[in-house]
Amino acid sequence: MAIPDVAEAASAQAEAPAKAARALARLRPAWTPIRRLLSEPLTHFVVAGAALFIAGQAWQSGHNAHNIIVTPAHLNQLANDYALQFGARPDPVTMDALLKRDLHDEILYREGLALKLDQDDQIVRRRVVQKMQFLMQDLNAPAEPTDAQLQSYYDAHAAHYAAPAKTTFSHIYFSADQGGDAAAKARATAVLKTLSDKTTRAPDKGDAFPDLYDFSAYAPDQVERLFGKSEFAQGVQTAPVGHWSGPYKSGYGWHLIFIDARQGASRPPLKEVRDQVRSDDLQDAQDTANQRAFDKLAKSYTVVVKEQPTGSPAARNTSAGGD
Repeated sequence: MAIPDVAEAASAQAEAPAKAARALARLRPAWTPIRRLLSEPLTHFVVAGAALFIAGQAWQSGHNAHNIIVTPAHLNQLANDYALQFGARPDPVTMDALLKRDLHDEILYREGLALKLDQDDQIVRRRVVQKMQFLMQDLNAPAEPTDAQLQSYYDAHAAHYAAPAKTTFSHIYFSADQGGDAAAKARATAVLKTLSDKTTRAPDKGDAFPDLYDFSAYAPDQVERLFGKSEFAQGVQTAPVGHWSGPYKSGYGWHLIFIDARQGASRPPLKEVRDQVRSDDLQDAQDTANQRAFDKLAKSYTVVVKEQPTGSPAARNTSAGGD
């Protein structure tokens, strides 16, 4: 049995060169066109041209970074900016100084870009974001609303334009500095019993107040600015008209109030607030258009928020768009 095994091995070894030759023969037809293409002068020309183009682009990129072209339009922009600030166009000497300053900034700007100082800079990032927002507004400016659209917007936001209730009143002040808070309230209560509704003001019945005693047509927010969100401010809105009432507490002390008149909240006609309604309508339309444009941009982004590992690395996907 050993003699046949040796014979078979010898036979296989003898056939190996023949098999290799046959395999090489099969590859020759596929390799021949490639070899011919590589030997063509046109191929050499294309490869050399591509190398020269890449080298030229690299040289031009570096060369352009140090080549500052000042156009007439740029000079005119410098002059216009100066005129907007100072009210007159610059004379030749001033114009020369403006250009030197502009070139100074441009050189430093380009050097900074070369050093990649614009990267990971929050101030630069905010400025770019702001410019992009301005661009989106320019590209998505809303159309001028019609009268019907303004009326519809006004009706939908009527409460925003309603004139608030206004109250005309007088008060008597009692300071807690004289005997304390309880004593001031007691004095106010005693004075209230002596007042007649025919007496519409009586500041002399109390203490000196550091501000006004009489207020004409004051809205709730105006009263709160003077007396805070206090029992007194609430009393001005709820106390009966034509009567003295109190005492009411404020940050100053205690008060008695006489309500002379109260005008309820009212809705002005559209013509009186038309400019404000138009401005609000355009702003809302602009905000809607901006959000729509942003959502369209955000669809092309995938955001991966990497979380702190709590045993195994994890990440979750989230959307970059609006709600």
